[in-house]
Amino acid sequence: MLKRIYRLFALAVLASALAGCGTLFGRSSGGYYGPEYYSGTAYNFGLLFGADENNRGYFPATLWCWASIACPVLTVYSMPVDFVVDTVMLPYDVYQAIPE
Repeated sequence: MLKRIYRLFALAVLASALAGCGTLFGRSSGGYYGPEYYSGTAYNFGLLFGADENNRGYFPATLWCWASIACPVLTVYSMPVDFVVDTVMLPYDVYQAIPE
């Protein structure tokens, strides 16, 4: 029983460590110029599918991501978590977008 609890705890720690990376990178102040809302989810899409109108400058990162086998899997895994975190952060994003 205790071994099962340790396994569940280790799985929860691993899941929380791997998830939400797009939100952290999408909200950081360096280099990423994406949409104001749902920036973490947009970052993940840009990382997976390359540059488009909203996600400029991702081509080298996209090549690296697809060259490594784990990156696309981890990015797809983190997308739902990033979507939930972006939804929770939506009121703050709207507040930040209001001009003073």
